[in-house]
Amino acid sequence: MKFLKSEFIRTYNVTKWVLSIYFKNYPILVSVFITTELVLALGNLLNAYIIALVTDKAIQVAQSGAVKIIDFIPIIALIIGLYIFLETLRIINRYVWRMISYKDMFLLRKMLAERLAFLGIQNLEKPEISNKSQRFSEEMGNISGNLQTIIGIFSSFFAFISAGIVLINTIPFVAMMFTVTMIFKLIVNQKYIRQLWVVNRDSTEERRKTYSSLNTLSNPSSLKELILSQGTRYLHTKTNNYIDWVVGKVSDIRKKWSSWQFINLILDSTVFGYGIIIILQRLVEKIISIGQLTFEIRSLRIFSDSFSNFTGNIVSLRENTVRIGDVMELFTEYDTEKDGEVKLKTIAPSISFSNVSFKYPNSDKLIFKGIELNIKPGEKIAIVGENGAGKTTLVKLICRIYRVSGGEINLNNININEVKISTWYKNLAILFQDYTQYMHLTVKENIEIDSIDKTTTTESILRSLKKADAEFSIKYKNGIDQILSERYKDGIRPSTGQWQKIAIARVFHRDSPVLILDEPTASIDAVAEAAIFDNIYKFAKDKTVIIISHRFSTVRNADRIIVLDKGKIVEQGSHDDLLKNDGKYAHAFKLQAKGYQ
Repeated sequence: MKFLKSEFIRTYNVTKWVLSIYFKNYPILVSVFITTELVLALGNLLNAYIIALVTDKAIQVAQSGAVKIIDFIPIIALIIGLYIFLETLRIINRYVWRMISYKDMFLLRKMLAERLAFLGIQNLEKPEISNKSQRFSEEMGNISGNLQTIIGIFSSFFAFISAGIVLINTIPFVAMMFTVTMIFKLIVNQKYIRQLWVVNRDSTEERRKTYSSLNTLSNPSSLKELILSQGTRYLHTKTNNYIDWVVGKVSDIRKKWSSWQFINLILDSTVFGYGIIIILQRLVEKIISIGQLTFEIRSLRIFSDSFSNFTGNIVSLRENTVRIGDVMELFTEYDTEKDGEVKLKTIAPSISFSNVSFKYPNSDKLIFKGIELNIKPGEKIAIVGENGAGKTTLVKLICRIYRVSGGEINLNNININEVKISTWYKNLAILFQDYTQYMHLTVKENIEIDSIDKTTTTESILRSLKKADAEFSIKYKNGIDQILSERYKDGIRPSTGQWQKIAIARVFHRDSPVLILDEPTASIDAVAEAAIFDNIYKFAKDKTVIIISHRFSTVRNADRIIVLDKGKIVEQGSHDDLLKNDGKYAHAFKLQAKGYQ
């Protein structure tokens, strides 16, 4: 009983959430759709009643011997009028639903994008958030389908009650038998719906991996390497193994469910047959006329069909509920971390680490322990170290993508957790090593996307391209209005190095007081790199610059170089000072210089 109560509450909450989405966004369309569905649900019963009137009138006229077509005109007018009325409602109903469905293509995707942006970067890296985001994408069609199912429950119940009122005085026992079979059907269906949901829930992680493999297999850039290395067979085997397993599981459950559905069909048919016998018995006893006979049989059919539709919609609602209820939690159970209230001015602040320790969520391993670091406003800092030393993690802490596990980070002597994060972001221009390539946008749009708060002009775009040594883009067929993917009409594909220069131009264009560059020139040749960094130091004269790089030619001109090793700052100082110290930095520099020689 407790389980049924919790399931009812869950169904109620999901239904309420789905209805709130649509009433909030399309109140008029949804209201019209519900109204037309309810009236159309009554249409079959009204048609049955009119046919009964026509039948009795025809028999009466035939028995009297005086047949006049004029006697049928009122009924004919009623039939035609009802037909026009109901068909007009169907046209309106179809139009409204199609508009809701079309708007859905954008609404639900926007909802997901806005929600993920609200939750923030740190939440997005949690596996449960990623899983629910994946399932939401998969269940988008079911959300709009759930609205249709909810309304279908109301309309079929309305038709069920309307037909039941007609039959309640004639075959009440049949109505009771239908109710018993309905309860039996709901119990059986609930069992198998839950089994399907458990399979779907427990296999989400593997399904995400399978979709990633399939996306890789359909991506031309990655497929090229896979074909050459014959790695396609490996990924195909992995995806086929999962597909075979999950299809087998679902198939077994569906087979058992179908067997019980057949038993339910036999029960429903038996009850329906019994009802027809009772109605025919009333005709034999001359209790009803031929017209009433047709009306009652038709009412019984409507009663049975609407009962089946009602229970079928209940099943669909429950099946959707266990799926949608899970993804609904993405919008109702999680919240963004508490933001600070202190607003930073748009200037380069001092940045200080005080006894900072950090470990990633769901991990016990400390990445940093006792980090002490002070960065002055306008200082040019370079961070170097082996892979895995913690360089990018240090930058993510500065950006408050993650919060420290111990100690504190201060901006102008204000704890970073007390700062309103949007005001800190306005001070930052960031280029991570896994920067985004906006392939569906033009050169101009790729650059101005990070500068929504400033006025963009053609001149400002061209200046940024020049500073980033990306003037090659001006020579494209469509200039700075060139789409950057061959998958779009007249599009082209820049090389990896060209993409990196465009991304650097984006950072130049943002023109923020603090510039953070994570391996900014990894795909760029040495000559172009030297020109870009000359421009960075000129451009960032009064700005704080934090650079992560493995190239010592990139970092040697920094005011101070921070050397990280296994989560600790082991050396810091200017290039010349570190060479004199003859430590890790000097050793690595000599190895790299030897390689160039």
